[in-house]
Amino acid sequence: MRRCLLLLLCLIAADCIAQDQAPMTRAQGEAILKELADIKRALADLKAKPAAAAEAGTPAKVRLADVALDVIGSPDAPVTMVEFTDYQCPFCKRFHERTWPELKKKYVDTGKVRFVVRDMPLSFHEMALPAAIAARCAGQQGHFALVFEAMFALPELSTASIHAVVSAAGVAEGPYRICTATPAVVAAITADSDEAERLGINGTPGFVIAQRKGDALEGELVVGAQPTNVFTSRLDALLAAPAR
Repeated sequence: MRRCLLLLLCLIAADCIAQDQAPMTRAQGEAILKELADIKRALADLKAKPAAAAEAGTPAKVRLADVALDVIGSPDAPVTMVEFTDYQCPFCKRFHERTWPELKKKYVDTGKVRFVVRDMPLSFHEMALPAAIAARCAGQQGHFALVFEAMFALPELSTASIHAVVSAAGVAEGPYRICTATPAVVAAITADSDEAERLGINGTPGFVIAQRKGDALEGELVVGAQPTNVFTSRLDALLAAPAR
C-alpha cells in the first residue's frame, strides 16, 4: 500500500510537470487535493495497523470460495487469474484500461484462463464498497461481467453513476435492492479483504496467477498494475507447465 501511495504522488507530480504549459483548472486542483487527503488517511490507517507487503512472485495459495457469480471466462480453464480489486482505485482503473482488454482477448475469451474477481475496497475510497456491493448484486442476476467492466470505464464513481451502470445492464430493480440491503453481501466482501490480507496484499490491485490443486489455487502473486508483458509471461509459463 505504501508503495502504491508513493507511486500515486509521483504520478500527480509528473502530471503537474507535463501540464506546466497550461494553467491548472479548478477541477484538476480539487482532484489533486482530494487524492492527497485520501493518501493522508491511508497513511494513518497504515500507521495504526501495519502489515507486511508481499512481493511479486511470492508463492500464493488461495482457498476456493464460492466465486460462481464473480467469474469471467470458462470455469474449466487450466489457469486462474484472481484479482483483488477496488473499483475506485486509479491503479486498478489503469490495469483495466491498458492491460485487461488484451488479456481478456488472448486468454479469457479463448478458454485458457478464467478470471476471478475478489473485492478489496480500501477504507479511504468512499464509493469502493457501494460499487463492490452493486457488482455482486448484479452478479446474482447474471450481469456481473458487464457491470464489472462498466464500473472501470466510468470517469468517476458516484451513487448516480453506479445506479446508471446497473440499470443499463438490465438488472431488475426489486431483487437488486433486496440484495444490496443483505448483510451477507458485505460479509462476503469483508471475507475477500481478509483473504487478501492473509496473502500479504495490502494495496490494489493484487493478483494471484495459479493452477487449481485440490480445493485451492496455487501459484504466485503479481503486485500492482504491471505492464502487460508481466502478466503474459506468467500466464504463458503456467499454461505451458503440466497440470498438477
